[in-house]
Amino acid sequence: MWSLVMWKPRRVNKVFLTGRLKVKPEVFYTPKGEKIVQFPLWVEDDAFSIDVVYPERQGTRDLARLKGSVVTVSGALMKAMDGHGAIKLKANKIIWMEE
Repeated sequence: MWSLVMWKPRRVNKVFLTGRLKVKPEVFYTPKGEKIVQFPLWVEDDAFSIDVVYPERQGTRDLARLKGSVVTVSGALMKAMDGHGAIKLKANKIIWMEE
């Protein structure tokens, strides 16, 4: 006799996407002065884009100068708090790819 076991997976939210920066990233500052960079990442020959939100840390490359570059972004999907329920990618690491 078979028994059905309900398995509850852990909530894993780790995403790796490779795409191109096609526009100059926007820069915002939080009330605490933290620099936040946001840009659309174009994936798979412009099949879709996702907004990437990146809390930029000291020592990272200047993203504004890298328009047109191919990057791999690792992070987690998050729901935007803008009332539209859009999904964004909160990046914790950006890797520049060699072409």
